[in-house]
Amino acid sequence: MGSELQLYRTLQSDAFRDAASAVGESKEKMTSVSIDRSFGWFHHADGDRGVVMCASIGYEGLCAHQSWRVLADRLAAAGLPTLRFDYPGEGDSLDDPADSDSVDADIVEAWREQIRTAVRWMREAIGVREVTLVGLRLGAALAAEVGGVERLVQIAPVVKGSAYLRELKVMARVLAASGATPETNGAAATTGDDIRLEGFAITRSMAAAIKRIELTRLPAAPAERVLLLHDPAAKPPPDFVQRLESLGASVETRELLDYRALTPAPAPPPPPLADLDAVVAFASEGAGRALTSRPPEGALATEHFIERAVLFGEQRRLAGVLCLPRGEPKMTVLMLDTGANHHIGCGRSTVDFARSLARQGIASLRMDTLGVGDSAVVMGGPRAALYQSERAADVSAALDFLETRGLADVTVFGVCSGAALALYAALADARVKSLALGNLQIFRRVDGEDREKLLEMGFAATHTYVAKAMSARAWRRVVNGEVSFGKLFDIGSALLRRKASAFAGALARSLGFAHGDAREARTNFSRLAARGVRILMLHGDHDAGREVLDICFGPDARFLRKLPNIEIDVIEGADHALSSALSREALLEKMSFFLRATDSGAGSKPDDPRSLVGASTMAALGAFSLMANME
Repeated sequence: MGSELQLYRTLQSDAFRDAASAVGESKEKMTSVSIDRSFGWFHHADGDRGVVMCASIGYEGLCAHQSWRVLADRLAAAGLPTLRFDYPGEGDSLDDPADSDSVDADIVEAWREQIRTAVRWMREAIGVREVTLVGLRLGAALAAEVGGVERLVQIAPVVKGSAYLRELKVMARVLAASGATPETNGAAATTGDDIRLEGFAITRSMAAAIKRIELTRLPAAPAERVLLLHDPAAKPPPDFVQRLESLGASVETRELLDYRALTPAPAPPPPPLADLDAVVAFASEGAGRALTSRPPEGALATEHFIERAVLFGEQRRLAGVLCLPRGEPKMTVLMLDTGANHHIGCGRSTVDFARSLARQGIASLRMDTLGVGDSAVVMGGPRAALYQSERAADVSAALDFLETRGLADVTVFGVCSGAALALYAALADARVKSLALGNLQIFRRVDGEDREKLLEMGFAATHTYVAKAMSARAWRRVVNGEVSFGKLFDIGSALLRRKASAFAGALARSLGFAHGDAREARTNFSRLAARGVRILMLHGDHDAGREVLDICFGPDARFLRKLPNIEIDVIEGADHALSSALSREALLEKMSFFLRATDSGAGSKPDDPRSLVGASTMAALGAFSLMANME
């Protein structure tokens, strides 16, 4: 097993290069579609067997998105018309499960019904003779329950819903324990049957519906042939395989070679191509050629907005979702992806943000830069695309696209790496007149070793790590092996580098000059101020970016505060990705004020920088702590 894994990883770089090249050349073969209230991408192929892909949900689905998209490309390249779609309330689809208890109670059954609808759509609208369902984690369980197809692929399926919920609770608590106040965060992450995971929530009624999933009790075979891919460390329950076989299904089992590439991680590794190719081989075996229909491009609409996925840029290799309000837009916000996450954001924060702005008459384009999400892939996966100043060209391509649609008054918005890209774009493209930067930690260009150090280090402020070091729970996690001493050493080294940089900055200021990083940062913002660019800078109160502000711009960022048209504000208790519901509420209020001021040409600030968020909201926000990414 070990030698096989090493061999496939050795070959993977060449295979991924081929995959990246093929995707870049085949963007015209991908069409956005709407099926009822769900958004999807259809990958064209002329074959008589179609594939419907059933993703996992929430944070799992977010982290696996790039692999999921690459699998769809490879299935289509093998001659299989392929549909990947977002369930109701997930991704770019309509219906938010948090909107009402009635929607929430029925949402899991709505996911099953959307799979049935997608299968019918594939047979009737596309005209395929057979359908294969490919499911990941909870999506695999839902696909098995729906069945009614010729072939079924189960990738690490959830066999028992109760066990899955326990896994999610453990994951939520482990991630929450990395915050500044582990006890508070751990409790907040799992309240009763509610589970909150990186901005995504599974509520009590959703959990009750998931808990009822039990694949060992399937009433009928979901398909004639089944491929079951499982985690090498956890073989599939024999009673599940036996159940499938007793119902008449032919079952093939196989270990995943790189299961970690399909599991949640802040910056996932490149897609597991050998595992994906095993899926393609099974799904395409015996499939024939046939002319199929090409669906028209779809759009999702409500009384407040119309949304349509778009492809743009050179060879149409960039992807995004254009959200237009009903009526003439007042202005436009260009939303850049955060980290390795595609354009929906943590907890669908960017989707919610775009639709809230549409209700205020503001258009938006939430886009994926090259190498992320639905845009063309690059060598090394999404991680390789982060903090690359060359990606400023993608922002310029988006501005070109918006201009062709008559949307020229654009504010560029990003969080974390998206904020850094917004800064790079503003420096490179004079059309950028307005910036909104969330948790920006880089005020200059980075590359090489500095970039890798940045990606390895957590995003919390130093006092957050100190608080964790004083926590008995944190040391219990070290003793139990949940956090390695190597990880602690890396964090300690990074903190020492921070302090050394802060000391160097303070020494340079005392001598009357700015050191290298600060000099470049001050030059960048002085250039933007001289051009009249309006800038809103927001930071969570535990974010390391606030320390970098002081290092580069002096205590309380006094250098920046002397420049015109720059506003600096803090969101109390917000996490690094600004992903919690309360963080989003505060962000939206502050952004709305900033956009209104931009629209009117006013440069004034509110008397109290926190006046836009009520006292009760700010008190509640204080209960939330920043993710420190010790995992």
